[in-house]
Amino acid sequence: MKLIKNKKFLITVFIFIFLYFLLSFVVAFSAFTIGDQQSENNPNNIGLSFSEVNIQTTNSYISSWWIPSDSDVTLIMLHGLRGQKADDDMLLKIKEFNKLGFSIIAIDFRNHGKSGPGDFTFGVDEVDDVFSTMNYYKEYEGVANFGIWGFSYGATTALLAGSEIYDRTDQINLIGIFAESPYIDLLEVFTDQVAYRTPLNKTVSNFLKPGTVFLTKILYNFDFNSVEEKFSLINQYEFPVMIISCEMDEIIPSDQIELLNLKFGINSRVENFEFCQSHGEAYISDSVRYLNLVNNFFRS
Repeated sequence: MKLIKNKKFLITVFIFIFLYFLLSFVVAFSAFTIGDQQSENNPNNIGLSFSEVNIQTTNSYISSWWIPSDSDVTLIMLHGLRGQKADDDMLLKIKEFNKLGFSIIAIDFRNHGKSGPGDFTFGVDEVDDVFSTMNYYKEYEGVANFGIWGFSYGATTALLAGSEIYDRTDQINLIGIFAESPYIDLLEVFTDQVAYRTPLNKTVSNFLKPGTVFLTKILYNFDFNSVEEKFSLINQYEFPVMIISCEMDEIIPSDQIELLNLKFGINSRVENFEFCQSHGEAYISDSVRYLNLVNNFFRS
C-alpha cells in the first residue's frame, strides 16, 4: 500500500513538473515569436513622397523610409514590439510629425516588417539597427542632427542607443529622445504581457517566471535581466529625454517610468497622459498636447 502511495506521489510530481515546464516553454516561445506580417502600406497612402532604402548591416538589412523636409532636425521613428513602420498608428504619427516640419526616417527593426532577420533581444542588440540607420543617413543624405522618437520596445531601444552614441557614431548630433512607454524591468513587463495576451492570469504568469527564465536562457541564450543590467551601466546621460506615461497602461507600470526618469536625472522629464486608456494610446487621448510636446522638445 505504501509503495502504491509513493508511486502515485511520484507520478503526481512528475506530471506537475512536466506541466510546469510545458507552460513555461509556451510562454518563452510566445515571447520570441514575432510573426512575419508585412504590410504594404506606405507614406504614399497618406500623401507623402518617400524613398525606400534597405540599409545593409553585418549579416542582414534594415528596411527604412526617408521623407525629407527643409528642417535641420531629422526624426528617427522606432515602432513597438511586433509592430512595423507601416502600421496605421505609425503612419499617422509620420504624417503629423512631417507636417510639423521634421524630416522623417522610419525603420523596421530586425525580424519586423520588411527588415531582415537578426538576434531578438528586446532592445539590447537592436541598438545596432539605430546606429546603422544613423550612419547610413549621415553618409548618404548628409543628416547631422537627429532626434529619436520611440514607442515601448522602440523607446527602450532608443534610450539604450543614446547611452552608446559617442562610442558608435561620428559627427552626429543627437537632439534628444522622445520615449513613449519605455520599460526597464523586462521580466515584469513580460509577465504582464503574458497575463494580458493569454488566458493565464498574473498569478500564474509570475509562478512561471523561474521556468520561463530558465528555458529562455537555454533555448534562446537570452537573459531577461539584460535590459535592466544594460541600464545599470549608464552613469550619466548627455541628452534631453522626454518620457511619455499612459495613466491606464496595462503593460508598463508607472514605477518603471519613474525609475527611468530618476536614472536620467536632470536631463529627463515625464509627461503623464491622464486620459490615456491603454498602452500606446497617449496620442489618441490628447493629440494636440502630444504634438506640441514633440514640436517643442525637438526644437528647444
